[in-house]
Amino acid sequence: MSGELRIADLSQLGKRTLASSDVAIAQVTELVQRLSGVDITVLSEVRDGGYRFAGLETVAPLPLAPGSSTIPFESSLCSRVHLGQAPAVVPEMRDEPALWESWLRLKQGLGVDWDIRAFCTTDVLLPDGTLYGTLCLHHREPRAFSDDEQALLAVLARIAGDDIARERARAELDAAVERLTQAEQVRAELVEELAHELRAPLQVIDGYVEGMLDGVLQREDATLALIRREAGRSVRLLDDLAYLTRLETTARLEEPDRVDLAAAVDDAIARFAPLAAAAGSSLRAETQPVTALVPRGRLEQVLVNLTRNALRAVSEEGSAVVLFARAEGEWALAGVEDDGPGIPPDELARVFDRFYRGRATRDAQRGSGLGLTVVRRIVEAAGGNVSAEQRDPRGVRVTVRLPLAQ
Repeated sequence: MSGELRIADLSQLGKRTLASSDVAIAQVTELVQRLSGVDITVLSEVRDGGYRFAGLETVAPLPLAPGSSTIPFESSLCSRVHLGQAPAVVPEMRDEPALWESWLRLKQGLGVDWDIRAFCTTDVLLPDGTLYGTLCLHHREPRAFSDDEQALLAVLARIAGDDIARERARAELDAAVERLTQAEQVRAELVEELAHELRAPLQVIDGYVEGMLDGVLQREDATLALIRREAGRSVRLLDDLAYLTRLETTARLEEPDRVDLAAAVDDAIARFAPLAAAAGSSLRAETQPVTALVPRGRLEQVLVNLTRNALRAVSEEGSAVVLFARAEGEWALAGVEDDGPGIPPDELARVFDRFYRGRATRDAQRGSGLGLTVVRRIVEAAGGNVSAEQRDPRGVRVTVRLPLAQ
């Protein structure tokens, strides 16, 4: 035996600054290797069905590198210990058939011309008792491992486990701080966007009321109707935003229903038929039997928002809006298409962004810019997705993909 670990040797490790778990692992393996004189010291992480060499110190040529090499579970020596087929401390490997046979298979895979004759391992546990991996000593000659050495290995494994857990906790804290920072940024942006969106209708209301109070404008029904329209727009904006906020802060939607999409489309057609007729537009359905998994009330809101947006987009008399439902592969599809002026390519990718309104909608001062955002949030929370595309020769198609009920 070329060396023996002693409890007093812990002071050498305690004087070092362990800046990260990688440093802790490297210094633990280096200390064990230097003080014990064993040929190979490995600190492994158990993951992905194997033992990843997180730390490795060796005096023998070994075709492995720390941090990148993984030994499959069934090929490793430690697995025999974890399976109860061999003890954790073995002065002579040939005395343990299961361990020795495992080494011979591993030796062939590694392509080395020497043998491991002595073996000692201890588990590396995190403070909550979770197994991180193992701290193993391998020697090419028979070697005894004293009680003092085994006790010290257990202490060093505990030190490594504590540092690994500390770094993980620090990483989780950093991630939480980053999420909070992003949330605060989103909140600030939301307040700014809301102030911008509310400014226009409130300025209209303020201007007309001031004009009537100053006697510049007459208190006519048309003026009061305009004021009421702008006030209503402000209220709808706040309602839409409050609803969207609830959606974005809810972990998931209600339990899904088995919804007949064709019937849901027919209901939307019946609801908006008078509005379409008043605008001189046709509103019709093209459906096939298909059942989706989605909360019924949420789907109704999706179809309402899509239909309302499409009717706003078609301004010419004789325009057509089509609601469709069908199955496609593993998806239940629903959506709307129109033959309106379409959306410029540079705007198409942004139609689902919060508060985003196309140029035509901005010019007409219609909508809150939240309808399609609400659609996207509902659909994604239900396990689906939504997309918008140009139709040929004109118009837009918005397609919602929902889980298909088998």
